[in-house]
Amino acid sequence: MRKTKTAALLWATAALSLALTACGGGSGVKTDKGVDSIESEAPAAGGKADPDHREGKKDVTADRPQLRMDSSQEERDRLGDAYNACLEAHGVPMNHERAKLAGAKQASPVQDPAVVKKHQAGYDACLVKLPRQPPETEPETNPHFADDYRAYVKCLNKHGMRVHMVPDTSVSPDGLAWRYDDGKQQISEAEQTKVDRACELEAFSD
Repeated sequence: MRKTKTAALLWATAALSLALTACGGGSGVKTDKGVDSIESEAPAAGGKADPDHREGKKDVTADRPQLRMDSSQEERDRLGDAYNACLEAHGVPMNHERAKLAGAKQASPVQDPAVVKKHQAGYDACLVKLPRQPPETEPETNPHFADDYRAYVKCLNKHGMRVHMVPDTSVSPDGLAWRYDDGKQQISEAEQTKVDRACELEAFSD
C-alpha cells in the first residue's frame, strides 16, 4: 500500500486522488490525505493549451468546500465521502477491497495515473466537491510551510508511523508529501488516521 500526503488535502485522502492519493477524512500520496486537483489542459482556440483560462470550463475553486484546522473528523469524512461518491457515480474505479478492510462505507478511487487519465472527465465533473485544505497547510498561504511540514513528519515518526518526507510538485512547486517507508507499519490504519490528525494540528496550528 502506498501512502503519501500532499499538504497542498484529505483524500486524502490522502495522496493521487485526482492528483495521485487517500485519506483523511486526506492524500495514496498527502497525497494520501490531502489532495487537491490535477486538471487536464484542454487545447484553447488555435490548438494551444490554455491552463489558466480554460475555454468552456468554469473555475469552480470558489465553490469548493473549505476545510479549517478545527474542522472535525466527521466533517472531513463527510466531505471526502461526498467527493468519492461523486467519482464513483461518474464511473471512476474504486478501491472497494481497501474500504472493506478499513471498515469504510465509501471507497476511495483506485490510485493509478492511467486510471486518473482515463477518467479525467469524471474528476473534472466532481472537482466542485473536492474540499480545499486549510490555508495553514498550503505552501502558497503559509510562509512557514516547509518548517511546519518537517515538524509534522517528525511528529508522525515519533508516534509510530514509518514515513519520510518527499517533494511533491503535482499541485505546487513548493509542495511536500510523506511516503511510507518500506516494511510493515507499527500501528494500524485507524491509529494512523488519529496520529495524522493530531500531528497536523500540532505542527500547523502554531
